[in-house]
Amino acid sequence: MTVKTDEQVQAEITALKALQPQLPLRARQAIDAALMVLEGRLSHDSVYDMFEEGSEEFEDAFAARMWRDGTSNSDALSVLYRELL
Repeated sequence: MTVKTDEQVQAEITALKALQPQLPLRARQAIDAALMVLEGRLSHDSVYDMFEEGSEEFEDAFAARMWRDGTSNSDALSVLYRELL
């Protein structure tokens, strides 16, 4: 897979922000972590520095970084959260 374009990342940020108010608290927190990664263009190392390894927020942030870097199997990160509606 390939690294996501700026347009793909921005579209995903928009989709996540639209979904966030409709979701339960834990899912909103997950989206907060994902948005930090996407909006801040956090690196692999930054994710490890900013989040406690093994925490749910770390897992969410790491998943967002993997999606952005093209190493996940998902076309859209927001699809994972839409399933919670």
